[in-house]
Amino acid sequence: MLRHLLWLFFLALHAAGAGQYNRDSLLQVLPGLPEDSVRVQVLLDLSWAYFRSDLNKSLDYANRTETLARKLGLTEKLAASKRIKSFTLSGLGNYREADSLLVSALADYRLAGNQKMIANCYSELGWLKRLQNDPAAAVDYFGQAIDLAGKAGDINTQAQAYNYLAGLYADQKQYDKAIENYEEALERVRQLDIQPGISACLTNLAAVYTELGQNEKAIALNREALPIKEATGDLLGAGRVLNNLGIAFNELSEYARAREVLQRADSLAREVGNERLVNTVGYSLSVTAYGLGEYRRSIDLCQRLLDREPPVTDLDLLSKIYRRLYLAYGALGDYQRAFESAENWGRVTDSLYDENILKATNEIEARYQSERKNQEIALLASEKSLQQLQLNKRVNERNGIIGLSLLVLLLAGLIYNQYRLKQRSNLELQELDRLKSGFFANISHEFRTPLTLIKGPIEKLEQNPGETLSREEVRMIRRNTQRVLGLVNQLLDLSRIDQGELRLKPTEGDVFKCLRAAASAFNSHAAQRRMDYSVRIPTDSLWASFDRDKIEQVVYNLLSNAFKFCEDGGTVAFEATYKDELLTMQVADSGRGIPSGDLPYIFDRFYQAQGGMTRDREGSGIGLALSRDLVELMDGTITVESEEGEGARFTVQLPLRAIRTRGHGEMQDPQNTLQEAEPPKAFAFRSPDLRNLPLVLLVEDNPDMRQFICDGLIDAYRTLTARDGEEGLKLAISRNPDLVITDLMMPRMDGVEMTEKLKTRIETSHIPVVMLTARAGMENKLEGLETGADDYLTKPFDTRELRVRVANLIRQRQRLRDHYQQQAHAVVPEEVTATSLDQQFLERLHALLEAEHADPEFGLPQMQRALGMSKTQLHRKVRALTNTAPGTLLRNFRLDRAAQLLRQEADTVTQVAYRVGFNNLSYFSKCFRERHGASPSTFCD
Repeated sequence: MLRHLLWLFFLALHAAGAGQYNRDSLLQVLPGLPEDSVRVQVLLDLSWAYFRSDLNKSLDYANRTETLARKLGLTEKLAASKRIKSFTLSGLGNYREADSLLVSALADYRLAGNQKMIANCYSELGWLKRLQNDPAAAVDYFGQAIDLAGKAGDINTQAQAYNYLAGLYADQKQYDKAIENYEEALERVRQLDIQPGISACLTNLAAVYTELGQNEKAIALNREALPIKEATGDLLGAGRVLNNLGIAFNELSEYARAREVLQRADSLAREVGNERLVNTVGYSLSVTAYGLGEYRRSIDLCQRLLDREPPVTDLDLLSKIYRRLYLAYGALGDYQRAFESAENWGRVTDSLYDENILKATNEIEARYQSERKNQEIALLASEKSLQQLQLNKRVNERNGIIGLSLLVLLLAGLIYNQYRLKQRSNLELQELDRLKSGFFANISHEFRTPLTLIKGPIEKLEQNPGETLSREEVRMIRRNTQRVLGLVNQLLDLSRIDQGELRLKPTEGDVFKCLRAAASAFNSHAAQRRMDYSVRIPTDSLWASFDRDKIEQVVYNLLSNAFKFCEDGGTVAFEATYKDELLTMQVADSGRGIPSGDLPYIFDRFYQAQGGMTRDREGSGIGLALSRDLVELMDGTITVESEEGEGARFTVQLPLRAIRTRGHGEMQDPQNTLQEAEPPKAFAFRSPDLRNLPLVLLVEDNPDMRQFICDGLIDAYRTLTARDGEEGLKLAISRNPDLVITDLMMPRMDGVEMTEKLKTRIETSHIPVVMLTARAGMENKLEGLETGADDYLTKPFDTRELRVRVANLIRQRQRLRDHYQQQAHAVVPEEVTATSLDQQFLERLHALLEAEHADPEFGLPQMQRALGMSKTQLHRKVRALTNTAPGTLLRNFRLDRAAQLLRQEADTVTQVAYRVGFNNLSYFSKCFRERHGASPSTFCD
């Protein structure tokens, strides 16, 4: 019964125009027409004309249309004939052939390029699948129809497909999806102003809300549909709407209102002569009477229905009538008739159950018979093939050998192709694993630095309970707590997006004001880096409903990205415009740009561009991905334009409808949740540190970390700071510090590259290096140590541990210098535990002193030229390794060699003085006495 009703509704929709055909006129014209396209159209019109009254005649004319259209080569007419044949056969219950014909019609429409009819065919195939109890296929066809109709601009077909899809979901009790799709259909028929379609969608929606028990919504929708039905002259439809209103009022126990609308429905039903509606309204009136306590009237109304001619045949309605009689007689105390009514109710219910079982059995039997026939056909075909194989055995054997060979080749090709696919899949999995590993390494780096800056002051307070934290330290903790919280929120947002749980939370406010506040947060950062930062936002207000938090996140991510990849002194620009209900935001920078090979993947999760200037610029790989997901959540788009070396420009476009109904004075922007950026601090001159303490060079790009480490070392060391590896290398060469502390990841030049350059330059190779990093992996530690770093410390670290390691390295270097000063006369390279470059330098220096110490003309200038170093470089290098100036080292070497010769008593004092490069005997004696505590003449006594 339900399937029959669905098919009737389908026919009503698709044959709505059939009444326009004058069947008698067409029959008179047909005999005199030649076999041309006009005759084809007349035959097609006759098929539609008979469609609602005589399906067999409709099928006959459709067959004649198909034959002539195929003969004349009229592709679209051929497709139209197959389509009407499909409708007719489905009406006759032959769904399988109807399905096949509609698929064939779809192929013809594709060949003709008729996009509108292609969409129609998909919608109609979905309807057929719904009748065949194949909801999965039906949903797929309806979805394709909606997409194709949208692309073709066919709003009517799109609305029709949404309506069918909603009905399917309603059948499956998926009422949320049914409501969603009915509303989509209603929106489109409203757009086209199709009044019958609007009323149909409203009544369909009302039926769903009635099923959900939401009778108030159902009443509102039916009341909206009723005037449309009346205005379009659809009396039958108006009667059904009034009956639905009566049912809803009965459910709400508003029986007086129910009786009023049901009486109007009864009048319309009798006027149009629709027996089914008369019976349905009569039963609804009996329910109303029962609800008002008018049990006799309820019984009379039910009895009239049972006595009607023709009699009621709908078993479901009969079951309800007998049940109402049972309740009414019971309320009157007439238990004998109540019992009889209950028996009739049970009998009809059993018949209804048996009918459903029989229908299901018949469907199963029909499927079985169909499958059996198919199997018999297949068996006959196989027997015929066997006979043919026997007759052509030799030919087939030869063909078999050829086919086997081809099959082997094909299998080999498939195996090889499968191997290649597997290899490619493995490479893709390895790449994904590499991207994820890089992501987790980078995100740990993002966490470790702020955690170190939070942990340090807390440990300081824990170690010194009597002290308090300074205001700057508290601000530093707050800034880095916000940074960690922001990272965690980004990760949570990505997770919620993946799970489909992130929702927009729009509030009314001034969009331009929100953007100005977000962009201004970068003013102080731009000022500190001496960058040209311009913000162009209209000065007027744009009042709209938008998700403030999501837009702020997008702006922050894009501006942070622009500043990160732009050098100091560069340019960053932010611009916002609004036109045609579209908010456009652009962020441009003059940085190094994005390589063309990376552009297609720049918004992918975990992706970082390769070959960057510095590894810290890789980021965590989530900022741009999160921005893209947030923009898409707001139904917007985000694009990027860039050339390597020319900077990048990101463009975000968001659909936004301005609210213009409120007065300007009423527009009160909600409290701005943006954290106010701290104003840049005034520049202050630092007084030079003149304490006689070791000099430590700190190379760190994070200003908070730089200040934190300096505060921890200031009591025991003089400190010198640099913001990146390039600046740190210059300071190390010019100032020759006692130790260098460097971060691993920095702009312009990272810690690994700087350490490598320090350890490969003769004038700085002796300086011990402590490397700090937030990357805790063994490969990162080995990379740092292999470049020559003397120690390695992972963030977050304890300040006391850093001080101990610094003190140990400086003390070790001092012991090396003291050890040399205690040597009798020679530099012994193998006893100096320094880098290989320092060993080579000491060996060259020792060989030079051995070769030239006897030459009285050999001095510092000659030593500088021989070693290829300036006076300052030579002085710093020799003092750093031996704690002795180069001139003193040469003089001591000559005096120690003189002492060796005097012990051997090989020559006189005068001869020894000349042999070790002294021309002045009195000066030799003076220097010798200072070095060895005795004059040369008494040295061996």
